[in-house]
Parts: sequence; C-alpha cells; structure tokens
Amino acid sequence: MRRWLVAAAGMAWGCSGPSTTDEGTTTPEVPFVTLGQTPCDPLVEQHCLLPFPSDRFLAVDETTATGVRLNYTSEVLPQAGGEPFEAVDWQRLDGASPGGQIMAAFAATPDLSQAAGQDSIDRSLTAESPSIVVDLQTGLPVAHWVELDAQAQEDGPVMVFVRPTVRLEENRSYGVAFRDLMAADGTPITPSAAFGALRDGAMTDDPDLEARRDGMEVLFSALDVFDWDRGSVTLAWRFHTASADAIRGDMLHIRADALKRLGPDGMGCTIEEVIDDYGEGGEVHSARWVRGTIRVPAYVDSPTPPARFVRGADDRPTYQGDHEVPFSAIVPKNLADAPSSERLVLFGHGLLGNHTSYTQNVLPAEAQAQRAIVAATDWAGMSSEDVPTVASVLADVSSFPAISERLHQGMINQIALSRTLAGVCRSEAVFTQEGVELIDPDRVYFVGASQGGIFGTTLAALHPDLERAVLLVGGAGYPFMIDRSIDFAPFDPVFRVNYRNRVDRSVLLSLAQSLWDGTDADGWLRVLASGGLSGNEPQILMIAAHNDAQVTNLATDYSMRTMGLPVLEGSSREPWGFDVVSSPHDGSGYITVDLGDRPVPFGNVAPEANDGGHSAVGRTEAARHLVDRFLAPDGVIDVPCDGICDPD
Repeated sequence: MRRWLVAAAGMAWGCSGPSTTDEGTTTPEVPFVTLGQTPCDPLVEQHCLLPFPSDRFLAVDETTATGVRLNYTSEVLPQAGGEPFEAVDWQRLDGASPGGQIMAAFAATPDLSQAAGQDSIDRSLTAESPSIVVDLQTGLPVAHWVELDAQAQEDGPVMVFVRPTVRLEENRSYGVAFRDLMAADGTPITPSAAFGALRDGAMTDDPDLEARRDGMEVLFSALDVFDWDRGSVTLAWRFHTASADAIRGDMLHIRADALKRLGPDGMGCTIEEVIDDYGEGGEVHSARWVRGTIRVPAYVDSPTPPARFVRGADDRPTYQGDHEVPFSAIVPKNLADAPSSERLVLFGHGLLGNHTSYTQNVLPAEAQAQRAIVAATDWAGMSSEDVPTVASVLADVSSFPAISERLHQGMINQIALSRTLAGVCRSEAVFTQEGVELIDPDRVYFVGASQGGIFGTTLAALHPDLERAVLLVGGAGYPFMIDRSIDFAPFDPVFRVNYRNRVDRSVLLSLAQSLWDGTDADGWLRVLASGGLSGNEPQILMIAAHNDAQVTNLATDYSMRTMGLPVLEGSSREPWGFDVVSSPHDGSGYITVDLGDRPVPFGNVAPEANDGGHSAVGRTEAARHLVDRFLAPDGVIDVPCDGICDPD
C-alpha cells in the first residue's frame, strides 16, 4: 500500500500517465483529482464540519493518552456576531465525545426507509442495513438507528443523524459508513469528489486527505468483513473518541482534593433561618424548614456565576479557598413527633431551578411521606442563578466552559452537603429532637428529578457515601435531549438569532457535549455501571414518564441501556435491548409509568404541548411506593402495579 502511495504521490507533484522503471516495466496510471486545499473536511461538501465527528480535526500529540488531540480552529468553527470561536478549551481534549451526535449530509436527501429507525434497531445489525457503525478495534458492529433532521432549513442540507444505542467506548477508533443511498426520486446519490477519490484509489492534491488514506483503508477492510462492496459505499469516515483522563480527569482531580479537605464529616455549616411548623396551603407537613450555608472547597474563581477554573502548572484546576454555599432542609413533622435516627435524602432539582423553591413548595410533603430529612442545594452551573450565563453561552458557544466548569464545582457542593449534614452538623439543634440526632450518617441517599435525575447519575458515581439513588425522569446526552425537549423552546430563539445555520447549531451542541461529558450523566454511565469510583456499587432506580415531553424516553433508554439496567415487569414500555425482570427485585432497575400523556413526535422535534407526566410521575402512588421500598434499610424494587403501571 505504501509503495503504491509513494508512486502515486509523484503524480500529485505534477507527474501524470504511466512511467517506466529502470527495469523497463511500466507502472499503471493512477487517477488524479484536483480538490484544492481547505481547512474543512472535504468528505462532505455540504458543510465544513461534516461528517461529525471526524479524524480530519485531529492532530498528532504523543503526550495524550490517545496520541492525538482535537484541532478545531477558529477558521472552521461557526462565529457569533463576527467574533472568532475561541477553541482553546476543546484543544485540551484528545478525541471526540463517545456520546456526541454523529452527523453527515449528502448531495441529496437520502431515502432511509430501509435503514434502522428508533423502533427497528435490530435492522442495523442485519446484512441488508444501508448504514453501519463499526468498532475498529474489535471489528464488531454497533447497534444504532438513523434519522433525518426534522428541523432542517429549507435552503440547507438535511442532516442524517446516526444514533448508537449505548455510549461508545473511550479511546477507541470507530468507522461509520452508508452504502447504495438513493434520493427520494430513486436516483443514486453521488459521493463527494474527496470521498470518491479515497474509495476509488485516485490521488488528490489535499495533503490532509492523503494522510487519512491508510486509516480509510483499514475501514474499508473492516467493511469487507461484512461483505460491503467497496464501490457501493456512498460515504464512510473515521473518528477517535477521547480518553477517560481527558473526559473525567478534571472532575477526578478536584474530587480527590475535596474529599481530603472535607474529611468524613464536612467542614461546617451555619444555620441562618428556621421556620417551625412549616406547611403549604394550611397543611403542616414539617416540624421545621431550615436555611443556612455549608463550607465547601472551591475550584472556581467565583462563588457566583460566571465562574471558571484556575489551572495550575499541570493544567488541572487548583484549590481557590473555601466558599459558603446555601442550602435548605426539611425536618418532617412525623419524624419530630416520634424522633429516631433516619435517612438523609439529598434532592437534586430540575432544569435551571433552585433548592429554595423545591424545599418550600414540593419537598415538605415528600419528606413527610418518606419520614426522612430532605436537604438540597443549588446545582451550581445549571441553577436559576446560572440563567444569564446560559443565555450568554447561546450567544457565544465558545464561552460554554463557564457552564461546564461550574458544573464540576456543583458536584463538589453536593458531596459536601451530605458529608456536612451527616457529619459535623447533625448535632445542630435543628437536626435533633429530644436529644435524638435525627440523621443517620450511614443512610445517605439521593433523589433527583429531571435535571437532578440526569446529574444524579454522575453524583452516584462520584459520591463515596451514596448507597442508593432514585432518578426521576432522567437521561443522558444534552444535545440529543435538547432537540426533543419542550423545555428548550424559550432558549431556542436566542440560539437561532446568533447562529442562523441549522447545521452550525447542531455541531456546536455536539462540541459542547465534549466538555459536558465531565459532569453530564453520559460521561459517567459506565463508571457507575462498574460500581462507582469508591467501589460502593450504588443501586439505581430510574422512574420515567411515558411520552415525556421534557426528557425524551429515548435518552432515558440510552442511559439505562448503557448502564446495563433491567426493565421491571409492570413498566409501560419495554425498549429494545433490555432484560425484563420481575419484582421484588434486589438491585437496580428501570420502569416507565404511563400517565396518559399524548404520544410525542416521531423525530428530533419537541412536542408542541406538555401534558405534565414529567412533573407528576414522582408524586404518583406507584412512584412513592417504589421510592419508599427502595430507600428502606432492606431496600428492593417492589412494583405495586396490577399489570402495567398507569393511572388506572
């Protein structure tokens, strides 16, 4: 192969036609295609950054775990308001996100009627599939489905999304390919000139493309194993995923430092306000509502947003002193009336919410139902306090680290909250009754809803003390969820004003995922599946709402499938790729409850209306029973439904 390339390379510098060697033999003529040099990926002519992700934007770097580094530059990345995209934070990464969106486009919109869809995933593993994702280390195919972009602009290309059913492996090369694609009118779709040159053996004047040729030959060999005729391939490309160190290194670094500073009992709390006999609507559920602050080690430069890491000589975030972080807690009336040492439940709030509104309006009744002290703090990075930062990021995505780095601090704050309340602060008067400490330090649990159910996955992997976590209407992979969520509607106009091209917006969200991976559930699913960082093997109960308009069921399926959780009998859905187990079940599990919400659109668009199942499912009798039994000392998943879990 290399001798053939050397011979052909001579033609790239002006040689043409057959030549004669010293021995008098004639070498065959090699076709030559003039492409011109471009900073874009020439494999797809419809957009500079497609296909995505791609080896085109990797640079060799022997100092990284993968041997490469992302090499996006301001000249190829979309600009907002004419300002260049500052990509320095992405250039730290040594590959693409294993959970990022995979995208391509073609000269015409392809007919994908024979391809695997979200309800026909098995088709992706058949010999007739027109698409394939292959792990180039193992040679094995990856189950997936494909879909056309339902939000395509009239004057732009229609992207094709490739959706693996689980998160891809880290530090791994993958190949993606399509074959025999036809347009809607039945005419074959012509490959781009650049891909045609790679496929058909023609040399080009693009040195970056030529440098990828050997790697593409590896991919073509992998396709040959599946009896893919080389000449039938319409498009194929490679990408390499980032390493564990690049994805989680910052989080692991500050976690290790924070745990040393926190110790087993935390660093202290200050009680600022106590309201006795607290209730809602005249009904008293709580002996007291408590508001105060906890002391936490800080790794960002400000206690309020926007906030960024301060990096040391090793390029890792450094300790910046201590911050005082607000929290609130509910002591239920039934626990105070008959005091005993009971569980402490951390609560993770929903999208861009805050701890105060939940502890005032939602959690008193839940604490009473669970006979547990429930405590919460803002999820720094994506709380109500962070809304202005979120808006600024939609105006300039290169500022996304102001969210992703503060989210790292948010994880530390959550760990600090439970360690502090179950440690040095559990003897505070507000957490005692008649001389009894109401918090059992050995029974620390987590319940998160929506955004809390997403980041709760990460927290369960990180937290050394959590035994069990309930994730309500959670999922993984924000870019995938955003397209299908009614919650994004208020933010979408800001995004569209600043980035008018639909493909630009999709690529930017996928680039954001590379930094989101440090805290998004997507980056921690496999860590949790392997028992968590501390080997405490926390058990997980996921409860979803059928036809959720805010967190798509497909994202919940993806996250639970990646973790290898089973679906419980009684679930209103039994998605592809899950084992189904009966209850009571001693272990982790996933169940969907049908509250009658109307079917969501088929495709990557958000519903036009929200029937409320997302918010209501955690308050159903079925969910309350599930949570109570799961968080009991002898906790199991016990499905109370007679048949399918629904309102009837």
